[in-house]
Amino acid sequence: MFAYIKGTVAFVNNEFAVIETAGIGYKIFMPLSESSAMPLGAETKVYTYMYIREGILDVYGFTSEESLRIFEMLIGISGVGPKAAIAILNVMSPQEFITALETGDAKAITRAQGIGTKIAQRVILELKGKLDLSADSETVRAPKNAAYEEAAAALVSLGYSPSDADKALSGVTPGDTESMIKQALKNLF
Repeated sequence: MFAYIKGTVAFVNNEFAVIETAGIGYKIFMPLSESSAMPLGAETKVYTYMYIREGILDVYGFTSEESLRIFEMLIGISGVGPKAAIAILNVMSPQEFITALETGDAKAITRAQGIGTKIAQRVILELKGKLDLSADSETVRAPKNAAYEEAAAALVSLGYSPSDADKALSGVTPGDTESMIKQALKNLF
C-alpha cells in the first residue's frame, strides 16, 4: 500500500521507529541497525512493507530498497516470518547477507536471534544465487513492470507467499494486471 514514508523521526526504540508526516505518526517496525542510525528530529525516507495476516496489520520499514527486497524474499520462505527476517537484517547488512548466501555460511545467519541452523540452511538453499547487489544492479530484484508488481501484490493479499506469487507469475504472458492474475492463479493450481 505504501511504497515509502517520508517524514520526521519522532521516536526510536529497539523494535520500531515513529515517523511523523502531515501530523500522523506511523509506527514502523525496523531493524535496530537501521533505526538507531536515524537521529530524532531528522528528515528521513523509509521504504515500507505492509504485513497483513489474521488480524495483524503491521508496517515494516528499511532505510534502503535493498534491505526491503531482502526482507520480502525472506518472508517468502516457509518458517521465516517478519520478526525473523528483521532479526537477520539486524545483524547483517544486505551485502553481508549476500556473501553469507553465496558462501553457504549458515553460521553467520544463525547469529540472528531466533534463527537456528535448519532455518539458516533453508534460507541459503532457497535464496542462493537469487540476490545481486553489484554496482550494475539497481536493486536486489528489479521490478518487472507495474502490472507484474500489482499482480504479485494481489496474490500476496490473497494469502500466497511472495515467492509463490513470483513463481506463479514467472510463466505468464505480460499484459494487464487482471489477465496476469488469472494466468498466475491457473499456474498455482
